[in-house]
Amino acid sequence: MALHGCSEFTISGGQFTNVQGNLVQYMQQAQRELTRWDDYRHIRTGDVYVTSVIDESEVTEYDETRQGKTFKHDFDSFSQVKTPYVAQLFGYNNNQNGLPALIFYNALIPLSHVILNNNILSPVLNGYFCHQLSLWQPDARIAMNNLWIDPKTGALCQGPQIRIPGFNSWKLWGSTSNSMPNNHFPALSIQTYRDTSATFDYLTKTVSTLNIIRGIAGCYRPYMEKVAEKKAISILKTHPGAIYHEHSQQIIARLPATARDRLHYYLKRADVGSNAMRKSLVVMTDGSVQFTVTPMDIKHAKDMLLQYSISQFTTLAKSWITQVHSVFSQLQIHKDKWNEYYMHRGLELNFKCKRHHSRPQENTDLTSSGALVYLFIQPIPQPSDNEEILRSWAESTKYFWSFDSSGKEKMSQAMQVSLGLPSFTFTIDVNYLDWDQSAYEAIKMLHDYYHFDSTTTALADSVGCPILEVVGDDDWFEELDGMNPEIIAF
Repeated sequence: MALHGCSEFTISGGQFTNVQGNLVQYMQQAQRELTRWDDYRHIRTGDVYVTSVIDESEVTEYDETRQGKTFKHDFDSFSQVKTPYVAQLFGYNNNQNGLPALIFYNALIPLSHVILNNNILSPVLNGYFCHQLSLWQPDARIAMNNLWIDPKTGALCQGPQIRIPGFNSWKLWGSTSNSMPNNHFPALSIQTYRDTSATFDYLTKTVSTLNIIRGIAGCYRPYMEKVAEKKAISILKTHPGAIYHEHSQQIIARLPATARDRLHYYLKRADVGSNAMRKSLVVMTDGSVQFTVTPMDIKHAKDMLLQYSISQFTTLAKSWITQVHSVFSQLQIHKDKWNEYYMHRGLELNFKCKRHHSRPQENTDLTSSGALVYLFIQPIPQPSDNEEILRSWAESTKYFWSFDSSGKEKMSQAMQVSLGLPSFTFTIDVNYLDWDQSAYEAIKMLHDYYHFDSTTTALADSVGCPILEVVGDDDWFEELDGMNPEIIAF
């Protein structure tokens, strides 16, 4: 058999097959299992062409130290939900030379870019967006830094969390009774947000009067001040349920006596070292706070923060905002002094871990037996408590350890040291607030809309807000005369 074009050679003891044409071998690649990432568009950096800069302010960024974890968490969150009220994911860019990015439909606008003006909340827009939130999340409380606006529809939706200095924990409130019956209007266009009159007109047609008031009253500015214990007990006693002057501490208005009698502090939040300790929290019948601590939790018993709020906070806020012009008019307080008046909100107890005592090597009873110990935070004084209770609290240690779940027997200092339990130092921060002039102007618009005289209590009466007691100079000094000087000393 001749093989054309080949040198002479011999094939023996075998078979030979002559194949004509090209021989092509196909190598089949192993099929990769699809993941959620394949459901979304991978936008390469080279696919992005920048045409112009529309804004240079930072919205949010995945920082380098935790970008992988946060980026993946956000992708997982927004790739699992498809609803008009949650930012809808289009794709992602996992830039190898920079920071990754999630890409959403419709070029959403952070709510904070609209509702804040020079770091001051717009009272009219706050009422408007609380209404928008209530349409799809009645009774919801959602942090402002999670809310975005769809510029095409003006609708509110949840999106990636951003940083808003001074407002990171600020929440928008929805309400089940927010809308006026039989009145359904589309969302305002984003161009209307700057027109306060048009937005206010929209509110009067779609939102109940009481919820407009709530929106305005909710635009307070929060403050915090570290105070000594003697000043703290004076504030605990005199400021609940009242409006007072910043420097003199003189009260100018307060809730009626029937409402003041029901005032009390309650635990609103507790930040502690471990989830197990947080879940074990129990508020005892006397108001003390109990934490159950296991041997494994001892090393996590570090700094703690307990935040207490005063009851009827929203009641006083609504009453004050509806009657502010009446009170200032009666007391002849000039407009340029209005920003000197504040409202007490509560206080924070800060426990700083001073040291963890080293447990002696030979003392392993607690660890080996799995025995529990209990950390108790002493109850804070209530507005109705007498001066002896206030003074006793100011002079006492604010926490103690115990083997007894009821806290009747305190652990000795020597035993605390032998078990390696931590000691704490203690400070107090007082929380208070005021309102910007824009809130007082917004409530004046509501008075005028109903043809009420703003120097009267007509608006407050119409929505059932308690009528405040106005406290003049003579009344205030008479009350001070009846108090222990130690309690009122600042």
